[in-house]
Amino acid sequence: MTALATLPRATVTLRLAELADCEAVWRWSFAPDVGARSRRGQAIAFVEHARWFAARLADRREPIWIIEDNHRPVGVVRFERAASGLARISIALAASARGRGVGKIALAAACLAWGEPVFAELVADNLASRGCFEACGFQSVVACDGLLTYHWDPEP
Repeated sequence: MTALATLPRATVTLRLAELADCEAVWRWSFAPDVGARSRRGQAIAFVEHARWFAARLADRREPIWIIEDNHRPVGVVRFERAASGLARISIALAASARGRGVGKIALAAACLAWGEPVFAELVADNLASRGCFEACGFQSVVACDGLLTYHWDPEP
């Protein structure tokens, strides 16, 4: 299932997040139009996010990458280990970066860099995100309570 069906585009790159990215990550992750399509559903206070972000950066076992398009930060992609041991991937993009293939390239690059099986949880009616994950070779495996769980494995 390795088919990350996207061609690399030199303008889209990933870099490890830094503390200075905290506010941008919060804005991308909790923008009203993102929250409406997120499994999370509601925003958290910036102060709470800042504490979480600093702790996550201190522990680099679960990377947070900033997505850049033409050297300009436009989103975030990150992994977080679930209780099962499998990593959950999540992505959030600035409105200006959506619909241009940036998410597909970022997801593909992050999955290849991670190199382990991952899953994603998507709101079932979020057709744009579903299309993005499916184009990167993610397979829908479980549907429950309006959420779809997708899986990607680097092994064929």
